[in-house]
Amino acid sequence: MHIKHIKYVDKTEATGRLRGIYDHIKLNFGQLAEPFVLHSLNEELTAGVWATLYETVLIENNVKRSIKETVATCISEVNKCNYCADAHSIMILGTENKLQHNIKFAKSGKLKTKEDKLIFWALNNLNFDHHIILAPPFNKSEIPETIGTAVLFHYINRMVNIFASDTPLPTSKLKSLVKYFASNFIFKKAIKKKKVKGDSLKFIDISENSGSFEWANEIPEIQNAFKYLKFYTEINIKKVLSSELITELVKQASNLNLLRPTFGNKGLSDFLEHIKPAEKQIAEFSFLTMFETYKIQEKHINALKQTLTDKNILKIASYVSLLVSESIGDKLYENCEY
Repeated sequence: MHIKHIKYVDKTEATGRLRGIYDHIKLNFGQLAEPFVLHSLNEELTAGVWATLYETVLIENNVKRSIKETVATCISEVNKCNYCADAHSIMILGTENKLQHNIKFAKSGKLKTKEDKLIFWALNNLNFDHHIILAPPFNKSEIPETIGTAVLFHYINRMVNIFASDTPLPTSKLKSLVKYFASNFIFKKAIKKKKVKGDSLKFIDISENSGSFEWANEIPEIQNAFKYLKFYTEINIKKVLSSELITELVKQASNLNLLRPTFGNKGLSDFLEHIKPAEKQIAEFSFLTMFETYKIQEKHINALKQTLTDKNILKIASYVSLLVSESIGDKLYENCEY
């Protein structure tokens, strides 16, 4: 298990509800992977992240899982999350291998099929003025799963970039071989296993919810999972940050121009001008998590550890990651007029 900066609960130490979640992940996903385990210091976050992935990606309502795995891979490339791009390219191999070729075609601008257009949409996910974003290549029934996959991976990519290794695979020379082995042996049984819609919701209380996630209205299981995750990121953060800093972070999360290259540096300095000196280190970490995760270094984590526990560092990262991901989802949904 390659998790850095914070402690985690190993599968051999998990008990009760967490053990049940771990078993459900292994059975339905195929491997107890870092994106789930890195949340394990907070049982509610672990349950929320697993429920959102299970209901959004693994359950096939109106979009095939293979398409959603392809969207996840492309979003991960956009966010420079090598771990997730590698991991979900394995899932493409295990579900519909030919989509690897569609990614290559889409990158070259050859958009012959609907799959090509969905891939192109994912690759341009943060270019909100692009014609493919302004006229999304999916219908109303496909919105919850397509936008849901994007929102989920904008969240997971940030968490993984901070707390997990660069890749779950060995050196590049062996990558192709390991991907083939993993897709055909390690994950094959779980991929083929029939999934039961709503089955992951047994780990969460859907009465504990926050946010709208309007784009998921048509599929309550997806909406309930996201609302639960949102509820606990908000509950957690109120115990860690001042209300003033939370207000500033909410305001920043809606400024999606900061996701554009070169906008970040000035945005960070402008943001920090309004922050109390005692909270500047936390504020800087939060800003970078939302807009320039790749800039987070060991020094940022070490500075936080002077005053914060591992649990609280996790809570901050989770809160701001979902905050900006939710804003991205709302922006993508603006153009979905059917």
